[in-house]
Amino acid sequence: MKPLGWILYVSKDLFLEDNISLTENNDYCEGYLQPINVFISDDSLKKVAYSLLATPRHANRILTATKVDGQKVIAKKYTIHSDSVTDTLGEVIFFIQIDGCSELVLKNFFLDEIHPTTNGVNDRKIKQKTKDVVKMVALGLGRDEVSELFNLTKRGVDYHIDVAKEVLGASNKSSMVFQAMQQGWLTSQQHA
Repeated sequence: MKPLGWILYVSKDLFLEDNISLTENNDYCEGYLQPINVFISDDSLKKVAYSLLATPRHANRILTATKVDGQKVIAKKYTIHSDSVTDTLGEVIFFIQIDGCSELVLKNFFLDEIHPTTNGVNDRKIKQKTKDVVKMVALGLGRDEVSELFNLTKRGVDYHIDVAKEVLGASNKSSMVFQAMQQGWLTSQQHA
């Protein structure tokens, strides 16, 4: 039996060649890592995922109230480690039915299905102009101002914003700016 849903917080890049291991850690009072990316199994868990980041001290209450497809679930949290990196790579929270899944099933599900689909998200090539447009949006410039600054049409600005939102997995401009900040697009030390 597979989990009903999951949330993955990645604090460092996960690579397929790394020897990844999971360690169960259901102490939610410690808070969460500062992620560079957040992945969720479906949009119904988006509010839960970002609520946990915003208010980690309320994690127990948030997770106890979480339902997936209208079903009451149990949350199991694992920290992600690699043999090649000493720090924790991230955390994954599985939502399972009360009768549950075994620990081995959850670990294999992560390694076989979640990890390969999230691996290499930062490897997607994105043009520097798109990153520059996002920077200007983050600084508060409107579409007209960005259009004039980069000698683009308004539609061209919208195109770069749409590409950035798609690559970052953002649903709106605020989320795009937040994810771009997490990816290092808004600093001088950018991910390639």
